[in-house]
Amino acid sequence: MNSQLAKRIISSFVLAPMVVAIVWFGKPIYENFSIPAYSILLAVLGTGLCWEWEHMISRNITINALLMTLSVCLCAFLTPDNPSFALWVVGLSTAFIFWKSRFNIALAFGVPYICLPVVSLSYLYFIEGSISRDIVLWLFFVVWATDIGAYLVGTTVRGPKICPRISPNKTWSGLIGGVGFAMLVAFLFALWMGNDPQEGSVNIPWRILLTISAGILAVVSQVGDFFESFIKRQLDLKDSSNLIPGHGGLFDRVDGLLFAAMGLALFVLCFTQGWFS
Repeated sequence: MNSQLAKRIISSFVLAPMVVAIVWFGKPIYENFSIPAYSILLAVLGTGLCWEWEHMISRNITINALLMTLSVCLCAFLTPDNPSFALWVVGLSTAFIFWKSRFNIALAFGVPYICLPVVSLSYLYFIEGSISRDIVLWLFFVVWATDIGAYLVGTTVRGPKICPRISPNKTWSGLIGGVGFAMLVAFLFALWMGNDPQEGSVNIPWRILLTISAGILAVVSQVGDFFESFIKRQLDLKDSSNLIPGHGGLFDRVDGLLFAAMGLALFVLCFTQGWFS
């Protein structure tokens, strides 16, 4: 095992349990001690992404990074009570940073690119119903399974590249492996959940729904991965930073999650509003 892979595994074993613990215990901690642990997690994640984005675009840290950090923190803490207002914050902050940065479109784009997934993750966690925590855990597990499956199958089977100009290491076999792993994890997660939120008992259609949804989200996650690779290619960067040993930066670790979170939040919003009925 090379040192880079070893660092990657160690970092994952440190960070993943911490994230799962905060997601799992976040609501009880908030209800019993009024400590918004999950919102703090999102604010910390968003702050790191803001720092990376400013550094990627400007190769420097300026007042714009602070303004972006303020925006993402507001989104993290405002969304549970007023998601609509949080979206107004995203729009106004994007316009303000666009003006403040002397009309730097790339820098201003970082606001919705970072804030909208934060709003999505907060919305999914704090929507009414006890299943919301499980939805967020399911999302994290699906994205992680996609990354692991794509890496293991892609490096083992190899084969034709998907788009070597953007991401030279991404293969069709890796994409299929990522989708397969995600669907397997989603099915096992459905068995672990134990209850259909609508019927009171797990049935075949509920398991199938989670499994198929995971396959779709796996593809969305890979699109997010490609999108970040495209950005780094345009900026002539290998990694977004060196913050996480073995992984690079935060964007390198959560690029797929950003897209998957927005996709799932949009689906849940449409479903709860009855747009699919």
